[in-house]
Amino acid sequence: MLGVDVRGSSERVRDDSLLPALRSAQTGLIAVALRQQGVDTDAYALRSRGDGGRYDFLPGVSPVPVVEALTGPLPSLLRRHNKQSSEALRLGLRLVAHGGYLVPAPDGGDADGAEVNLLHGMLDAEELRSALADSGAPYVLAVSEEIWNGVVRHGHGDLDPDAFEPARLTVKGGATVTAWLSPESRGHPNDHGASARATAAPRPRDTTGTGSPGQAEQPGRSGITFQGRVKAKNVVNGDQWNIR
Repeated sequence: MLGVDVRGSSERVRDDSLLPALRSAQTGLIAVALRQQGVDTDAYALRSRGDGGRYDFLPGVSPVPVVEALTGPLPSLLRRHNKQSSEALRLGLRLVAHGGYLVPAPDGGDADGAEVNLLHGMLDAEELRSALADSGAPYVLAVSEEIWNGVVRHGHGDLDPDAFEPARLTVKGGATVTAWLSPESRGHPNDHGASARATAAPRPRDTTGTGSPGQAEQPGRSGITFQGRVKAKNVVNGDQWNIR
């Protein structure tokens, strides 16, 4: 799953007449970024949610090119868009990548479940909003423990684990969860203040072992099974996205 929200869509500089243009720009840029990594529109369902949305990927879609799209082509596409747009139409995106079971709706509508709620809770976390302001970038991406442990930590494809920093996000009910954010916060002195920043969390020690050469590791706690011999950038033999 990928959750997306637009920074400041309710600001006074933006009235309702601009919302369709903002949404079109947001969905269009993400679609282009995903397509550049080989993920076409038929590989996911886009669920509208106010000024943002949730992308539900089909079970056979590898998370590797999805996260690559968010850290590779999307930032440059956003910068180009913002350079060519008025202030009211510039985009700042909060993004959350997470994996988990989606509970299908009996009427065929939007899926539900604990993992969906967690994704939206991370997306709405005040720490993530502040991280976007701190980064100086047009986006901030948070990956959950499942995506970090199963995909990013291993550096699959072109993913760089060192481009992420651990943080604690406060979700509904006051609970906190660990996520990994990119780009790293620059901690501007004129941001929302230290109390609102993403609280740094220590990087967990790798206890999974090195495994056999060319074999993707399986973390101890993860809803994602990433199996098979990696033989190319985004190609994995065997199951790619087995959500339990």
